Amino acid sequence: RCRIGQEEQTEWYFFSHKDKKYPTGTRTNRATMAGFWKATGRDKAVYDKLRLIGMRKTLVFYKGRAPNGQKTDWIMHEYRLETDENGPPQA
Repeated sequence: RCRIGQEEQTEWYFFSHKDKKYPTGTRTNRATMAGFWKATGRDKAVYDKLRLIGMRKTLVFYKGRAPNGQKTDWIMHEYRLETDENGPPQA
């Protein structure tokens, strides 16, 4: 459990780089020592008014190794920025 002040926290936020599963590939390595994160459903668009600014991927944690992992109640939302090659850089 995580506490900040007197209140128990149910949401945590982390920032990290994504690891590639294979050096020359595009697939992401989401395995951990205890299990793995599995994507569920389609990515969802994130908008600022009418402008697409990013995408959200929902993942569920499974204990053990694929394909025989045991589903847990841990959920992670992974956000990524959409890049516009012709637009100004995003801060």
